[in-house]
Amino acid sequence: LSVGAWVGAYKYFPKWPAEAFVECISEKPKATGQLVEYTPAQKEYDRFILTQAHSVTSMDILLKVLRTAEVRATSWYKNTPQQDLVVDFMDLVKAAPQRGTNLLRISAETRSPEDPHIIVNQVVRQYLDQVRDYSADEYRDEREVYQRELDKFEEQIVDKTRQIATVGKQLPPGTVSTGTNPVAIDYQSERQTTAQYELIFQELNGLYQIYSQPGGAGLSPEDMQLVDLDPKVATLSNQYFSVGQQIAVMRKSLGDNHRSVIDAEKMLEVVNEQLTEERQRRLAEISVYKQAQVETAMLNAQHAWLKSQEKLADTMAKMADMDELMTQYMALQEDLIILKDNRELAAAYINELNRIVSERTAVRILWRERAMTPIQRSFPQKLLLPAGVTLSLVFAIGIAVMLEFMDTSLRTPQDFVRHLRIPVLGVVPHVDDEEVEIDRIETAVRDAPQSMYAEVIRTIRTNLQFTATADRRRSIVITSPRREDGKTCIASNLALMIAQGGRRVLLVDANFRRPAIHRIFKPRSPSGLSNLLVGDGRLDDLVTPTGDANLFVLPSGPVPPNPAELMGSQQMIEFIHEATGKYDQVIFDAPPVLVASDAAVLSTHADGVILVCRAKTNTRGVGSRACGLLTRVNAHIFGGILNAAEIRRGGYFREQLRTFYDYRLDEDDGYPVSQPALPERGDDEGAPTKEA
Repeated sequence: LSVGAWVGAYKYFPKWPAEAFVECISEKPKATGQLVEYTPAQKEYDRFILTQAHSVTSMDILLKVLRTAEVRATSWYKNTPQQDLVVDFMDLVKAAPQRGTNLLRISAETRSPEDPHIIVNQVVRQYLDQVRDYSADEYRDEREVYQRELDKFEEQIVDKTRQIATVGKQLPPGTVSTGTNPVAIDYQSERQTTAQYELIFQELNGLYQIYSQPGGAGLSPEDMQLVDLDPKVATLSNQYFSVGQQIAVMRKSLGDNHRSVIDAEKMLEVVNEQLTEERQRRLAEISVYKQAQVETAMLNAQHAWLKSQEKLADTMAKMADMDELMTQYMALQEDLIILKDNRELAAAYINELNRIVSERTAVRILWRERAMTPIQRSFPQKLLLPAGVTLSLVFAIGIAVMLEFMDTSLRTPQDFVRHLRIPVLGVVPHVDDEEVEIDRIETAVRDAPQSMYAEVIRTIRTNLQFTATADRRRSIVITSPRREDGKTCIASNLALMIAQGGRRVLLVDANFRRPAIHRIFKPRSPSGLSNLLVGDGRLDDLVTPTGDANLFVLPSGPVPPNPAELMGSQQMIEFIHEATGKYDQVIFDAPPVLVASDAAVLSTHADGVILVCRAKTNTRGVGSRACGLLTRVNAHIFGGILNAAEIRRGGYFREQLRTFYDYRLDEDDGYPVSQPALPERGDDEGAPTKEA
C-alpha cells in the first residue's frame, strides 16, 4: 500500500514548489517608554514580520491576484472549480517569516511545474503595490496625542521648577551646593558633649558612693597621710612611741611584773585609746569634707548633662526637619529629570511621526529573490518510500503483536500447560485442513484410517496409556467447557481407536441434555442409561454392538427430569462397577462441565476425566474455570485435548501434516498402495466377546 500510494502520488498528485523572498523594514519610530509599553527589539521585529505575513495572504491581495491575466492563464486556475477558487487559493499561498532575519518567505505548490512561480510573483507584485499605496494617516491622530502629552510635560516641568525653588529657600546656605545637612554636624558635636557629661557624672557618682562608706573606708592613702600629719594626732603618736620605749627599758631592768612596768603599760593603753579616737575623728572630718566636695561636683555634672540632653533633642528635631526638606528637594529634582527625559523622548517621537506623515510610508519592502520555475518536486519525496514501507511494517507487526496479546483463546499446547496446568494428550487438527476426504468426522478413524486425524487419535490413545495404570483408567469421562467443542467426536473416535487396539470398549452416552451417540451408531433400542439407572432394564439388554470389533454403545435413553441426581446416585456407582467388570474400557460422553453439573458429579465416580477444548473458541479463562470446577470435586484429570487446531502456513501443525503424508509408501517402492481392509460390520450375535 505504501509503494502504491507513493507511485500514485508521484504520477497523479505531484507538488511543484516555488518561493520568493522579500525584506521587510519597519520605518515606524520607537515608542517612548512613558507612553507605550517597552518591548525588546527582536520580539518587536518578529511581530512586525508576522503582521506583514498576514498582510500578504489577506483577502484583498488574493482577490487582486486572482483577477490578473497571468494567474487566469495557469493550469491551476483552469482546473479548479470556480466556487472553490478563493478557498483553494487561500490554502495554496503561504507566507512565513524566516527566523532571525527580516526576510519574508512567500511560497506556493501546484501540480503543474509551470504555475507556482507565476502565482508567487503575482502575489509579491500585488503586495508591493499595496505597500506603496499604504497611507500613514493613522499616525496623525497619534501625533496629536503625543503633542498634548508634550505640552503637559512642559507644564509639569515649570511647576516642578517652582517647587524646587520654594524648598531651596528653606534650606540653610550651602546645603544644596554641598548636598549635606549642616545641622548634622551640630548634632554630632552635641552628641559627643552629652556623652562626655554622662561619663563625668558616672565617675563622680562612683566617688560619692565610695566616700559615703562609714569609717572612712573609701579614703585614699593621701587622705590617710593628712590624718597622720595632724598636730594632735602627731603628738599622741609621739607620746605612744615614747611610752613604749620606756616600757622596753624598764622590762630589761625591773622585769615584767614590776609595778612601774605595769603602770607604764596602763598608761600606754590610755595613750593608744586617745590616738585611735583622734584618728577616727580626723578621718570622719576628712570623709565628710570629701563627700560634700564630690557631691557638689556630681550635681554640677548632672545639671550640665541634662542641659546637654535637652540641646541634643532640639538639634535632633532640627536635623529631622532638615532631612525631610532635603528628601523633598531631591525627590523634586529626580521628578524634574524624569520629566525632562520624557519631554525629549516625546519630542523625538513627534519628529519621527512628522517624518512618516510627510513621507507617507511606514514600511519599506525590498524584493530580494524572485520565484523561479521549479526543477524538482516537493511531494512525494524519495525518502517517503522507505519511510512509508518501514512504518507500514512496524504498523503491521504492531497490529499482529497487539492481536496476539489480546487473543486469550486456547490455541497451542503451551496454553494448556501454562494456563490450565494440565498435560496435553493430543492436538486434533481442523477437519478442513485434512488432505484426505472424511465423510463423517465422528467415525474418522474407521472411515479414513490413513488420515492425519486418525493418527492424532492414535497418539491420544498412546498418551492416555501412560497417564495411569490400566486398572486406574478403566472408566473415563470426556467433557468440555462449553457446547460444540467436539467432545462427542473425540469420544466416539477414541472409543473406536481403543477398540481397534483389541480392548472391549463400552461407549456410554451420559449427556442427558443433548444426547448424540444414538445418531452416530444407531442403537437397536431407544432405551439406555436412564432406564438402567432407574432399574428399568439390565446392562446386557441395553448395550448395543456397533458392528465395529470390540466396540459397544449404551445410548442415553429417555431424558430424565433430574439428570444430576441420577449421575450422583448409588445406581450410577453400581453401573460403573458392573461396566468396568465386563468391559476393558468404559468411556462416558458427558455434557459440558460449565453448562451442566452432570459432568462434575459423574467425574467423582469415574477413574478420570479428559477435558476437550476447541482451539480459538475456548478462552483461557473458560478452560481455567472448567479445570477449577473439576479440581474442586476431586476429579482426576488425565489431561486435555486441543480440538480443531488451525494449521497455519509455515507453522508446526502444517509441517507435521505435510511430513505425515509425505512419509508414506508409494508405487515406486514396489509395494501396493492400499488401505488395510477394515473388519466388516457384524450383527449383535457376531460381536466378539471379552474372552475372545
